[in-house]
Amino acid sequence: MLVSVASLLIFDTMQWVFDGHLGVVSQSVIKISSVFYYLLQPLPGLIWCLYVRYQISMDIEEMNAGRMLLLIPLTLNAIMSVLSYFFEYYFYIDNQNYYHRGEYFWIFVVFAYCYFLYAAIYIHFNRDKVDKNVYNSLILFLAPPAVGSLVQIFHYGMSLTWPCSSLSLVLIYINIQKDQLYTDHLTGLYNRRLLDIHLNSCLRKKRKSGSIGVIMMDIDDFKLINDNFGHTEGDRALTETALILKNCIGKDGFIARYGGDEFVAVIPAEDMGDIQKVVDSIEGSLKSYNEHSQAPYRIVISTGQEIFECGGDYSRIDVINTIDEKMYKSKQICSRSMS
Repeated sequence: MLVSVASLLIFDTMQWVFDGHLGVVSQSVIKISSVFYYLLQPLPGLIWCLYVRYQISMDIEEMNAGRMLLLIPLTLNAIMSVLSYFFEYYFYIDNQNYYHRGEYFWIFVVFAYCYFLYAAIYIHFNRDKVDKNVYNSLILFLAPPAVGSLVQIFHYGMSLTWPCSSLSLVLIYINIQKDQLYTDHLTGLYNRRLLDIHLNSCLRKKRKSGSIGVIMMDIDDFKLINDNFGHTEGDRALTETALILKNCIGKDGFIARYGGDEFVAVIPAEDMGDIQKVVDSIEGSLKSYNEHSQAPYRIVISTGQEIFECGGDYSRIDVINTIDEKMYKSKQICSRSMS
């Protein structure tokens, strides 16, 4: 996407530099740069739509499933762009070597906005599949180029679309850096750094009302999985557990990999009953997974949970120590019952 936007900026600059300069060479440069400018215009939109599909599904095959449909506007626009060199559909160059929009410029606008519309609709209908932060980032990208292109369409002579697209690329880069900073690479969950920030936010802000439930979870006998079946299977156990936890916690909760085979969830809760419902959901999902999994081991977790008042006297360390102790006791009880 970065290369396509940079190319468009180059062709856009060439149009402005040679616009109004007499001579056969200048006319050829303007016409050729205009053809490539129009030809490449929808390409960043296509790439963005594929990126959106991937971010929502995190699956290469699912991303490519919509590729043929998305190529239709790009292909038709490419044909119209090339024909405009000869038949002045999108643009024409007058006798003074000045660029003008052609009679069918509106067709180009339709092709270009197909991708904005597709991305917006796809994001909206799949909003339940992604984290709220991811959803906001995907929507945010659309705003600068959409606004810039609208201004450019109605105020002929202004060139805002691709500077605005460059701004969106910067926003994407910042978002990617943020994800890498706060995301656990193996499981895709949040990491301990963001957990600390999130707990501090919940516990220290006086304006926060209500309470939160905090759950620490640990995979029982995880070392045996690594020792007996290898670290690849151990990684698989972690990623499968993380997926189950994420689904059970839901969009309103927060789930992070605390370290090793330990996870911490933060959920809105009014009493211990609310927390227990989530724990029961996790245990039920793990039971179902173990019944249908072909893995040579079972995934079982121990949990420690407690409710904490927001804006109270608890510190982040108090919370972690409390739930860690409760989880340790739960693990001891489980070990005694198994022996």
